[in-house]
Amino acid sequence: MTDTASPIRMLNAQGYQIVVDLGVMALAGLFLALVGPFATIQESLPLRLVYWIGVMVVGGGLLAVAERLFSHLLPRMALWRRALATAAVITAPQTGVVIAAEALVFNNAVSLLLYARLLPAVFVISVAALSVMLLTRTALSRPANAVPEPSGEAAEPDLLAQHLPAQLRSADIVALQAEDHYVRIHTNAGSHLLLMRFADAIALAETTRPGHRLHRSWWAAADAISAIAYSRGSGQAELKGGITAPVSRSSYPALREAGWF
Repeated sequence: MTDTASPIRMLNAQGYQIVVDLGVMALAGLFLALVGPFATIQESLPLRLVYWIGVMVVGGGLLAVAERLFSHLLPRMALWRRALATAAVITAPQTGVVIAAEALVFNNAVSLLLYARLLPAVFVISVAALSVMLLTRTALSRPANAVPEPSGEAAEPDLLAQHLPAQLRSADIVALQAEDHYVRIHTNAGSHLLLMRFADAIALAETTRPGHRLHRSWWAAADAISAIAYSRGSGQAELKGGITAPVSRSSYPALREAGWF
């Protein structure tokens, strides 16, 4: 199979995530319209619905685009730091959206003072909205080729988990990331840096779980991969927990054989 189907798969995966993200933001807008925070409870319900759903959907779209851009530019940044950076960058234009919406829906006056006063509140709402967005993606992710665990058999010891701190040993290992002479172990409860060869870490991980080499510096557990987008010799994999990993040309044949393309 050639790469011609890859853009279609990429668009389908990204399109599905965008629809989910905007749907979540619309529901959040509905909730805020019913609650009526920031004195909007004084307005009629129809106006609150138009205002809050519109603001949350437009803001959610901006957040989704910015988050994907940051995941490409800063794939090694911790997820919570990337989320804060995304919210910070999007706060200024999103505040402009809020000001415009208040003027159009509620006929409020536009001023620089109001813009400055709204910036902190918009930042907080952006952080909360992005957190809900990422949590929803994780909850709805269903790997296409997850391997069911055998029932009725004694579980093998997790050799890689034994090298992790006590608080992470029972967590699910999502991915391994090479960082110079170290390996960062990404789990669903946090990450930890180990002084270990990348090849040795992969060997230990695969004693108890199937996985895929995505890149010369990335390996991911098979059941932790939500989607893979690949086109023109490179791509990215969306993993549980909002982690994004690069996909290299050399990894393409094995991933295609595994059914991802």
